[in-house]
Amino acid sequence: QATLDVVVALVPEAGWPGAHFGVWTCEEPPMPDATFDASAWGPAQQQYGLLHLLLARSAIHDELARAVPARNHLKALDTRLCSPALGPSPFPAGSFSPTNAPAPEEESDSDASYISEGEPSELSQLVSWGKGQRGAWWRVRASLREDLVVRSGLSPSSAEIRRVAPGDLLQQKGCPRVLRGERSHGCIRMPVQPFGWVTADASRCGGSQYLVRAHTPSWKVVYQGEVIVRSSIELDSEAVLSLSFGDMVDQVGPQESFHGILRMPIMSSRRGSGGDVDDHGRSEDAGVVPKMSGWVTVDASKVGGPVFFKILAERPLKAAPRS
Repeated sequence: QATLDVVVALVPEAGWPGAHFGVWTCEEPPMPDATFDASAWGPAQQQYGLLHLLLARSAIHDELARAVPARNHLKALDTRLCSPALGPSPFPAGSFSPTNAPAPEEESDSDASYISEGEPSELSQLVSWGKGQRGAWWRVRASLREDLVVRSGLSPSSAEIRRVAPGDLLQQKGCPRVLRGERSHGCIRMPVQPFGWVTADASRCGGSQYLVRAHTPSWKVVYQGEVIVRSSIELDSEAVLSLSFGDMVDQVGPQESFHGILRMPIMSSRRGSGGDVDDHGRSEDAGVVPKMSGWVTVDASKVGGPVFFKILAERPLKAAPRS
C-alpha cells in the first residue's frame, strides 16, 4: 500500500486539475503537508522513496535469477585404493617415504583388511603360499609367453590396471588369498605394491604358476660422480646420504616415474670401496655403514640425463611350492 501511495503521488490520475509536468499546482492540494523526497527511507513511518524502491527491486531480481546450488555433499574416491576397514593415514598426502614408514613389526599380515579387494566381490580365504610375507619380492616366470595382468581387485574379472612382463619383479603387499568361487576355485591371488592383485598360482585350477620367489633387488652405482639419496621422491627434498661409484643399495619399494625421471626407494647398508665388485655385489674390502633409507634416481635418460644405477644379477633361488 505504501508503494501504491508513492505511485499515486507521482502520477496523478488523468484529468486531475493543476497537474503540470508532475508538479502539484492546485490551490487546495489533497495533502497540504506532504513533501516529495525520492531518497526518503523510513520503514517505521512507512516512507519509501522511489530511489530505494528501485534499488530493492533490482536486488530482488538478481536474487531470484541466481541458480540454487545443488545440495550434494558426496565426494568420489577410488575404491581400489581404500577399504571400509582402513583407518585414516598418519601421513599427509604425498608425504610418505621409506624414512617415515612404520616398522615391519608394527604391521600384521594376519588379515588383509587394510587392502581393498575391489569389485566384483569374490569368495576367498587367507592361504599360506610360497613362504612370502609383506615386502617380499617375486619374479614373473621368465618361461611365460604372456604378460602378467595386474588387476584392481581380488577377482580375476576386475578391471585391468597394468601388465608386468616375464622376468620383471613385483613386491608383495599382503597375504595371498585362495579363491573359493565356482569358476576360479583354487586360484591363488596376491596383492602387490603399490596397488593391485595378480594371480600367483593357478595350477590348482588348470593354469600355471606365475610367480617365483626372488631376492631383494640390489643395485650398484655406475655413475662416475656423486649420487644423492633424498628423503622423498621429490628432487628438491632433503638430502640424507651421498653415494659414490661402486656403492650398493637394496630396493625397498616399486620404482616410480617423476616428471620423466625414474625414481626408486632404497635402503643403503653396504658401501663399496670404489674397486671391483662382482655381479652379485660382493667385495672383499667393502665397508659397512648404518642403514639409511631414501629415494634415488635410477635413470634420467628420458630427460637427457645419465643412468645412475645398474641392477645386480640375482643368485638362483628355489621356486615357490606348487601345493
